[in-house]
Amino acid sequence: LEAPQAVAEKVTVAKRVRAMDGTTVDLTKLVQGDRLIIDIEISPSEQRTIPAILVDLLPAGLEIEAIVRPEEAGPNGVYTWLGEINDPRIAEARDDRFVAAIDLRSGRPAHLAYIVRAVTPGDYTMPGVVVEDMYRPDVFARSETGQVTIRPRD
Repeated sequence: LEAPQAVAEKVTVAKRVRAMDGTTVDLTKLVQGDRLIIDIEISPSEQRTIPAILVDLLPAGLEIEAIVRPEEAGPNGVYTWLGEINDPRIAEARDDRFVAAIDLRSGRPAHLAYIVRAVTPGDYTMPGVVVEDMYRPDVFARSETGQVTIRPRD
């Protein structure tokens, strides 16, 4: 009945949804066919390597089109506004979620991104992204949930 609250235990995670040019978007005013970038930042607070799993569930109205590669961001990439993107050990675009395995190193933030398209009109809940240490269940974080409204294209 109620979405889970954001939480951070020894690691934090933040999810931002941006237009393809990096500007902010109002998720309650999307139109079918809109393309967006999901920008995720993970910040560990411990001074060790954390083997982390990240899972970002998608609202039913969005579909993943592509994962942003490190060479597509940074100073010479198409998405320079993203800054540096990390290269995860594994990154998968599944039907209903983005999944990545990444080593978080000694308090340095990690940055991942992927591209989605609004495909199905309706009102949806945007789940929070979850990150967990693979071997220590006391290290985890979840971002806030949000609302998404996709209107049909005229």
